[in-house]
Amino acid sequence: MIKRELEQWKLRITAYAEELLEDVETLDWPEHIKTMQRNWIGRSRGAYIRFPIQGVDEDEVIEVFTTRPDTVYGATFMVLAPEHPLVKRITTPEQRETVEAYAYQAARKSEIDRMNVEREKTGVFTGGYAINPFTQEPIPIWIADYVLMGYGTGAIMAVPASDERDWEFAKKYGLTIRPVVVPVDWDGTDLEAAYTGPGKMVNSGPFDGTITLGKYWRDEWTPTSWPPNTVLNSAKANARARRRSLLGWKPSRPAAAE
Repeated sequence: MIKRELEQWKLRITAYAEELLEDVETLDWPEHIKTMQRNWIGRSRGAYIRFPIQGVDEDEVIEVFTTRPDTVYGATFMVLAPEHPLVKRITTPEQRETVEAYAYQAARKSEIDRMNVEREKTGVFTGGYAINPFTQEPIPIWIADYVLMGYGTGAIMAVPASDERDWEFAKKYGLTIRPVVVPVDWDGTDLEAAYTGPGKMVNSGPFDGTITLGKYWRDEWTPTSWPPNTVLNSAKANARARRRSLLGWKPSRPAAAE
């Protein structure tokens, strides 16, 4: 059994995140139920960042949403959901068979399985590269089933030194790990695990030495601080609430599995 894309009527709940959160406060519900509702809506503050794709039309970019724009200098690879529409375009002929086989297997898994944090992370290299707009370095583009098309933009900038999931992936596949936020007393030795707490910025160009609060959004990170045409909707509130079916569905004609 594999998952197929279906045509559906949907309610874009994410467009009403602010109203939903405000109205939760008016409900005469137990506090723990209201907390569950807030967590389900899942609003977060961050920035949409554009990564150009090497060798592709300059108007084509990979857009990611991140709550940690302070770690962008440490983005050493990108990961797309296997279902991401750009995967076919950026995959090289040499990698196509491997990528298609992996995507087929990913479609056979449930989202619950793919989101299981205890499961070993797997992925394959597409052969394509993006450009980190801050370091101007080409960084490899992978696909992995732990990234879901239904969450965020279906793509992530991977910062293994500051994210446990990315750290595990980078260690498994020998990808570059560059510290960018470290404890204030860091002595320059190699990190033994991803550091996600507050600290000072390093290897971050003009931001070296800046104190950052880690997982918290900083209003000081404004578009004027970033390369042009890179950041969209800086300090934007993003909601994780999933889109729900409204009226029903009509199946599209699936392509035959190869």
